[in-house]
Amino acid sequence: MEQFEFHDPAARSTWRQCSPGIEELILNEDKATGRKTLLQRWQPGATNPASSPFVHTFIEEVYIVEGDLTDKTLSQTFYKGMYAYRNPGMEHGPWSSERGCLMFVTCTAVDSTIITSSS
Repeated sequence: MEQFEFHDPAARSTWRQCSPGIEELILNEDKATGRKTLLQRWQPGATNPASSPFVHTFIEEVYIVEGDLTDKTLSQTFYKGMYAYRNPGMEHGPWSSERGCLMFVTCTAVDSTIITSSS
């Protein structure tokens, strides 16, 4: 990861569409390890196209800065100020957002031997 003093991240990166109505802005990334920090923005009514839960091979932390996010499998909605910490292998989603959402997200790679031994 690069060291940065305060700056406008939009000057270094651009919002990238992940799927219709969902965009990400990479704040910092180490492509060698897969570690990254980003903002994810959902437009009102956005839903991700997945029909089954997501499973990652990395640790994911999510903080909802504003808006709402609904886990369609659990039929549970989460709001501004809520936080999630997901170990590798944890099922979550798919998601939708009624009013739109802005999230701060970190993804941290882990050694594959740790994933295998903790599963």
